[in-house]
Amino acid sequence: MDRNDVTEMIVAAKIKKGIKWADVASKIALSKEWVTAGCLGQMTFTEEQAKKLGKIFGLPADAVQL
Repeated sequence: MDRNDVTEMIVAAKIKKGIKWADVASKIALSKEWVTAGCLGQMTFTEEQAKKLGKIFGLPADAVQL
């Protein structure tokens, strides 16, 4: 699984669940812009942040890696 695969899973889950970037940002204590860029594969997250994102978007364990 590569970064593009994970990005596609995040975007699909965001649409399906009606998740807003601002809501995700508040849950992991980052700006909406940082979260958006990170979820679209342009930034990286800490391990703790990645785990929270995995739960929010319902990602499989192999998608939540450093």
